[in-house]
Amino acid sequence: MRVGLVSPYSYTYPGGVGRHIEALAQELIVQGHDVRLLAPFDPPDRRARVLHRGAEPERLPLPDYLVPLGRTVGLPFNGAVSNLALGPGAAGALSRELRHGGYDLIHVHEPNAPLVAWQAVETARVPVVGTFHTYSTNALFGGLAANVLGARRMYRKLSARIAVSEAARWTAERFYGGRYRLIPNGVDLSAARPALRNGSGRLELLFVGRAEERKGLPVLLRAFEALRGAGVDARLTVAGATREEVEPLLLDAEGVRVLGRVSEESKWDLLGQADLLCAPSLGGESFGMVLTEAFASGTPVVTSDIAGYRDVAHDGFDGVLVTPGDPVELGEALRNLASRPERRREMADAARRSAERFAWPQIAVEVAETYEYALEQPRPQGRAAVAAARLGVRAAEAGPSVPPRRLASLEPGPALS
Repeated sequence: MRVGLVSPYSYTYPGGVGRHIEALAQELIVQGHDVRLLAPFDPPDRRARVLHRGAEPERLPLPDYLVPLGRTVGLPFNGAVSNLALGPGAAGALSRELRHGGYDLIHVHEPNAPLVAWQAVETARVPVVGTFHTYSTNALFGGLAANVLGARRMYRKLSARIAVSEAARWTAERFYGGRYRLIPNGVDLSAARPALRNGSGRLELLFVGRAEERKGLPVLLRAFEALRGAGVDARLTVAGATREEVEPLLLDAEGVRVLGRVSEESKWDLLGQADLLCAPSLGGESFGMVLTEAFASGTPVVTSDIAGYRDVAHDGFDGVLVTPGDPVELGEALRNLASRPERRREMADAARRSAERFAWPQIAVEVAETYEYALEQPRPQGRAAVAAARLGVRAAEAGPSVPPRRLASLEPGPALS
């Protein structure tokens, strides 16, 4: 099967979605599919440094399956920066590839991200599968996208829909309607290095992430200061955030090691060395990819009890879930586990078992099965039916229409309209 994986995000500055797409591409190729990754690309030149000031490009050889679509600009959204291609060059490159690429199926990730993903859904002439990665409670933005920008109509062109978590499915069902298969993000179990702990008796804590507000690093720093103040011998390693970003957040730097951005290999080493991964995000997370990487490394997690993370970690089994934004509760959870090494070992064993659900070979099989399902959907016959399908009036997926619906909130509080 010849598949085009469409990413709206810059290949040069990958985030969680970009890494998901590339790993999926590699696994589908291993399983015998002919895959191309259609994604924006920013050459590492002066213009890119100006447009993406402060961002570090991924300096890896470009794979032969990458089809670059043009440059991007960074736009703030959902507590992070999304690097999206908005110029006519990307539109032209994508249009040519969709016309002449000979694809059996197009798989669009983040169909609600402008403009590459929109164009792929709107103009592809073969079955299209959409994967929804985003969790959001922003009713204004969701309603604007669904109604004013026409996303609800556009998504009727999808022959199948995937959500990476219950949180992402909640968002899509609430704003756009439709039916969604739950297929989580995958993890490369072979990359894990779980036997590197030094056994010194010092509690090794790890934070992996950028210094974005929603990642909750200040909350962790306050909890860590209290932990050391209680006499616990511990070290906190911060990977992903720079020293310049972290230093203003510190009241006491004792025991805190800031590494800045690290390579994938170094990240896996750090996960293998850690006793606990700390993920104190405040919200806005649709899935905890770093949690699954910790599990693959045999590292239990202490994480916020938020939608997205709750889909991955199980309180008291492979991790401990705490109230987001509460450094006191987080510190108490860390102190409790610091004094119970046997409990940490039990949770580490459970984490390894949990990781197996997210192994990429299995995830890719489930995605490929969704491709087969999409290809089996009846194609429109006759000019009127073809026109209705292209306009999004006629749904590409067979079966009864599922409208948007009011859903109970995934966070504490009343249902959201």
